[in-house]
Amino acid sequence: MTVIRNEKKFDRFWTITAGTFCLLALVFTLIALRTSSWTINEYSTGGEVQWHGLFYKCTRLSCAANYDENFSVIFLCIMSILFLLIATIFIFLMGIHSFPRRHFYLTPLFAFIGVLLLFITVVLYARYSKINGISARLMITAIVLGYASFAIVVFVAGRYSIFYKKNPTDFQYTKTETNEIVKPVEEEPTMSNVEN
Repeated sequence: MTVIRNEKKFDRFWTITAGTFCLLALVFTLIALRTSSWTINEYSTGGEVQWHGLFYKCTRLSCAANYDENFSVIFLCIMSILFLLIATIFIFLMGIHSFPRRHFYLTPLFAFIGVLLLFITVVLYARYSKINGISARLMITAIVLGYASFAIVVFVAGRYSIFYKKNPTDFQYTKTETNEIVKPVEEEPTMSNVEN
């Protein structure tokens, strides 16, 4: 009995860690989306330092809107924020509330799609501009945190999955069409249990 409790605490610790990483990736992405220091151009033609972001192109004295060039990057960044938000909520639900085990594959799926969209966002922006500003570094940090969260969530979801036969607690096959008796999940024989 003690081993199961310790495993649940261990899984809960990893779930909270993954949720924190995913939440930090979400916050860093929101900050990077809103700030205007993706590219810093110190050697512009006028001799003045310029900051380029997704929404604005700024100098020391003024900012001008810059929506048209970065529309695809902005759209992908907003989509990745939505997927990371859903993944963060699902990760914390997985650690706190036990939603049905057959749907644990959704959490790593949302985390993967969110981080993949973040990566595509940075690649699309870097295709036509330098990424030497603080906002671009925040996006790269968000990608690293998102992939770390994804790896942890895949591990924890695999342990909670219905396909993991060593963990049959709180799982029963439900038959809706017939009134058959529910059979407990049996462990498959291994080489040490089988004798010739």
